[in-house]
Amino acid sequence: MRYFLSIITLLGIHTAYADTYTVEPKAFKVETSLDAVFLPAQSEAVIINPEEWADFKVISLVAHGAIVKKGSSLIGIDSRALDKEISSAEKSIASGALELAKAKQELEQLKITTPRSLDTFARNEREAAEDLEHYVTTHQALEMEEAKRSITRAEFYLASQQEELEQLLKMYSEDEKTEETEEIILKRARYYVERAKFSLVSTKANAEMALHTIIPRKLETKKRSSESARIANTDAKQKLPRDLQIKQQQTDKSARDHQEKEERLAKLKSDRSMMAITAPVDGIVYYGEIKNGKWQSEAAAKVLKLGNKLRAHTTLMTVIPAGGSLKLYSLAGEDKLAGINKGAAGYATTKLNPYKRFSVKVSDVASHPSTKNTFLTTLEPTLPSGISVVPGMKANVKILSHIMDDALKVPIEYLSEANDGSHTVQVKLADGKTATRTVTIGASNDKWAVITEGLEKSQVIVK
Repeated sequence: MRYFLSIITLLGIHTAYADTYTVEPKAFKVETSLDAVFLPAQSEAVIINPEEWADFKVISLVAHGAIVKKGSSLIGIDSRALDKEISSAEKSIASGALELAKAKQELEQLKITTPRSLDTFARNEREAAEDLEHYVTTHQALEMEEAKRSITRAEFYLASQQEELEQLLKMYSEDEKTEETEEIILKRARYYVERAKFSLVSTKANAEMALHTIIPRKLETKKRSSESARIANTDAKQKLPRDLQIKQQQTDKSARDHQEKEERLAKLKSDRSMMAITAPVDGIVYYGEIKNGKWQSEAAAKVLKLGNKLRAHTTLMTVIPAGGSLKLYSLAGEDKLAGINKGAAGYATTKLNPYKRFSVKVSDVASHPSTKNTFLTTLEPTLPSGISVVPGMKANVKILSHIMDDALKVPIEYLSEANDGSHTVQVKLADGKTATRTVTIGASNDKWAVITEGLEKSQVIVK
């Protein structure tokens, strides 16, 4: 029975004091674990950025991990189709240059001839109108008068010839004998009379024709000429400037087309130069790219095969310079940030030798998260002899921060959170009772919290 009571007494003591903690200055640190990968501090991305040509068919390829010299071929591209396209473009440009020169010459000629032609059409209209007005006001009346007077002249001429014949007949009839010479003179006089008669008939006919046909027709012709000149001038004032404008636009378009062809040829030649994909430096070839602290090779590995076509604007390979230094890169979650401030130090191990540590130091932490809500963290490793690493190898990192030798720390399970967000502990008083105290928490880890205000050394807290 005494033994049983002793056990009960001991259990009671344990129950009374098992959930108490005496606050004393003790060592404290925050240890933050990170998964990191070795990547080169410097690297040269192999990427093609063609502007015009898209057919980059692979015909030769260096292997992943190959050691290369600067200028050596990394990827061979079939250039035959592009070479043919360039040749065709050059011929088209040469032909187009001749056509453009011809168009420009014709345009310059039009710039000269168009104003002259407009002046000519305007002058033709003006002169035709003046000719019509002069004919109507002056010359038509003169022509009509001339036609009428031609009859009078013919009649006068006939009368003169008849009178002369009559005088000759009278003169020669007095001799009662006509000599041979006289007969000749009379014959000639009679001929002139006949000719004058015919002339009168002809003149009358011509005058009639002139008065009723020729002169009216001439008037109509001049009216039509004037109207035609007016219409031609009106049409020219619209057509010739329009033709000049059209020619200007056509020439400008030809010039633009020619320039676009030249620009396209320049792009094709630039794209052709990209087909010589060579190593930018001495180093090691890795398929894929380094991006956001990761080695990404899956997409490149699918493309980098003989017969495939390369993707533009995508990093295909990365050449890591020979002798370049390596850094550790980690994608830290938001919950890790408190322990990985810039300058914080720690240690790391590799899977090659998990028992051999080497020191690391945080050299940079991204100020903003990535799209996956991680923060790129860069660490500088100090590799001892005996550890040989290459890009892509992984490491387990421990970063030590908030290191204190005499921190007033308490187990986190002794903390309570009030409704206002503050934290409290239950302090054991001298009379065995407890009192609630508000405390200020500094650094913390998954087990301990450092109390900066609210507790003193040697105080006892209870759960």
